Amino acid sequence: MNGTATPEHGEFANRKYRDEPHPEDPRTPFQHDKDRILYSTAFRRLQYKTQVYVIHEGDLYRTRLTHTLEVAQIARALASFLEADIDLAEAIALAHDIGHAPFGHAGGEKLRELGATYGLSFEHNIQSYKIVSSLEERYASFKGLNLTHATLEGILRHCTYFDNEEEIKSSIPPELNEVLVYWRSQQPGAEAQIVNLADIIAYAAHDIEDALSAGLINLDTFKTKVKEEKITFLEKIIEEELPKHIRSYQARLGDATGMTISKVQNRIMARLIIDKLIRETVQESEANIKNLSSRGGELWMRIREHKSLVVALPNKLEEQVKMLVTSVLFKCVYQEPRVVIMMEKAKRILETLFHAFMREPRALPTITQAQVQDYFRMPAEQQRGEAMKKMLAGVIIDYISGMTDKYAMDTYELLTQAYEKVL
Repeated sequence: MNGTATPEHGEFANRKYRDEPHPEDPRTPFQHDKDRILYSTAFRRLQYKTQVYVIHEGDLYRTRLTHTLEVAQIARALASFLEADIDLAEAIALAHDIGHAPFGHAGGEKLRELGATYGLSFEHNIQSYKIVSSLEERYASFKGLNLTHATLEGILRHCTYFDNEEEIKSSIPPELNEVLVYWRSQQPGAEAQIVNLADIIAYAAHDIEDALSAGLINLDTFKTKVKEEKITFLEKIIEEELPKHIRSYQARLGDATGMTISKVQNRIMARLIIDKLIRETVQESEANIKNLSSRGGELWMRIREHKSLVVALPNKLEEQVKMLVTSVLFKCVYQEPRVVIMMEKAKRILETLFHAFMREPRALPTITQAQVQDYFRMPAEQQRGEAMKKMLAGVIIDYISGMTDKYAMDTYELLTQAYEKVL
């Protein structure tokens, strides 16, 4: 792979619509993608969308935006080490969570449940694609951001331990069946694989840091769980590497309090996890790439047609990271009672908004109403037809999914509190 060799991506570097030529613009197609995503409305809204903790619960915890930036930074590092296209990896990373609903996975689950009543699905990869291909309005001659096929493939085929590619594909509505072309190869491109692993590395490290900082789990309990699940790489970090760093920190500060040491300890541990997983990924992936290169042919196509992922952790370490995320974090953090309470409140907010807008679509913003003008022109009897209710429900789900946590809560207050001013 070559960090500057965009032509090696072939047709994947092309776009659906032809851009106006700008000979004086030195940017590559993937640099254009990165800029378009950064300047989009949906990207800015990530600042006020939940990662694990609802945004008003504290300013110190990660949001979708800070998580996205951390994934992008890890992806850049991996792409640089592996001589992949750094700009393509970063573009995919910046857009990989752009379709998430407010309130994190709980919000997505609730919208999926609400949509199912009307024969609709909600899946954040598909929603990300809809946003960048049609819902964002920034250009006069086409809808969406007109991203390259390589970036769109990375968005659609984003997959971690909590995702299932077959479920993602089954969530594609008939009108978007065109996107199935992005699954014609056995694996996504190298840069998409890089982002998928960068996402896992980011939340494995940073969700631990936030959980410890929030007091959802204490370090002793965490150590015990790590030992029980035989997550030996992390056990070694905690028992051998972390104490050395803490001793150095105490020697430098001298009078550091226990609380200060605890906070720094959490940050150091997250950094050590990221460092370890990046180094192991690079070593394993370089060996895989070398093996593929020896067979001849175009490497970027061989990566797509290989029976397994080329950008990967060693098998043993992969199993430990999977256990860390799906067992320790899921059971001790994502299902912790206080997090569950936050998520239950979030689901109730979204359910209330959805049903209120279904009962009275004229409460929607005028720009959203414009998408269902046919509905408003029809007699009441026709409005109650299944096809029209499905169309309306789809527009409402798109509208709600684009909300930030704060906007969803504010709108909920407007709709439910008698003394909340509307004007």
